[in-house]
Amino acid sequence: MKALLALALTLGSLSVLAESKITLSISLSPAGSFQAVSQKLKGNVIKTGESFSADKITVSIESLKTGIDLRDEHTWKHMNSTKHPKATLSDVKGLNGKATGTLEVNGIKQPVGIEYKIAGPNIVAKFTVKASEFGLKKVEYLGVGVSDSIAAEAILPYVAR
Repeated sequence: MKALLALALTLGSLSVLAESKITLSISLSPAGSFQAVSQKLKGNVIKTGESFSADKITVSIESLKTGIDLRDEHTWKHMNSTKHPKATLSDVKGLNGKATGTLEVNGIKQPVGIEYKIAGPNIVAKFTVKASEFGLKKVEYLGVGVSDSIAAEAILPYVAR
């Protein structure tokens, strides 16, 4: 019985370690907002001493879900997912809660500044980007527009080396 309990606790711990998630918070103008969420981030975050690094972290654009199927499809189309199916954060290097990396969306690469904190076995990273810097055009429908500024929060497990 003790061995079964130990196995269950170990497997439960491993599933917590394996979880990852990205949430994009998108404001609407004149009012409102929505989030696009994916739990399909791929890549490894490595902790070496006090520093963190990641060679490449990717997410499929079409794994982003907003809770409304039609809005999902419009979001994917707007982000040009047919031609550029993934968003990629590469060459990430961080120390003391601050990191830098290169974000590629819609085939366009831009440097990005990231703030992060350690939360148990995970890194919680936050950054803000402008959609226009990635060649994404302004979106407006019936007088409601999407803000150019998009806040991202990514939660990823890390491995200490």
